[in-house]
Amino acid sequence: MLSMSNVSAAQAENYYEKDDYYTQGLETEEDTQRASSQWVGKGAIALKLTGKVETSTFKQLLKGEGPSGQSPHARKIDLAKHRAGTDYTFSAPKSVSIAGLIQKDWRVMTAHNSAVETALAVLEERYAQARVRTKEDRQRVTTGNVVAAVFRHETSRAQDPQLHSHCVVINTTQMADGSWRSLSNEEIVANQKLLGEIYQNELAHQLQQCGYEIEPRANGQIELRGYEPKLLEVFSTR
Repeated sequence: MLSMSNVSAAQAENYYEKDDYYTQGLETEEDTQRASSQWVGKGAIALKLTGKVETSTFKQLLKGEGPSGQSPHARKIDLAKHRAGTDYTFSAPKSVSIAGLIQKDWRVMTAHNSAVETALAVLEERYAQARVRTKEDRQRVTTGNVVAAVFRHETSRAQDPQLHSHCVVINTTQMADGSWRSLSNEEIVANQKLLGEIYQNELAHQLQQCGYEIEPRANGQIELRGYEPKLLEVFSTR
């Protein structure tokens, strides 16, 4: 499942100083291939951001400042109105969370990470755009790059086992000439359902490779076969 919410630049610092929701728990156990936070995207590479997400750099980008002090925008931004980024949250089905977090099958964590990466790669390649002004009007141009900070969390706010990844896509993208502009996310929003389906399909494929059987549900989601509804309810307090 994919949900999304905008991150406000005006509220960003107070929000993260209050409870550091995204950056909390960065020292939790890692699976064999991916840490619980990482920079993702060709835009991140262009800014020389790799590996684990540093809290200070993350907050700096949310305030419209590049890691080297440069502005990743075409003009000065108004923090009171600026969209700092968008949080695209990919959540695993409850049975998958139980298999990975309660039964400690770390292959499930790898499957989730891989599915998130696949969906983000599609988002970046197809739907990352910037608005440019021509003599006639303003048009959206596909840029093919994003700056994303991905945080894998393993519990819900209610402290239930809930494997999910917050993919905070910063509101900036690099043009072909090397300049930076604000990210136009209309196409991403329009294809939210498709991106969620891509995550789910890739997750199902990866889990089948691990020997799990997939059971489609009436709501269009999937669960692992053999995980009864009563068991799922035990780990779902909401």
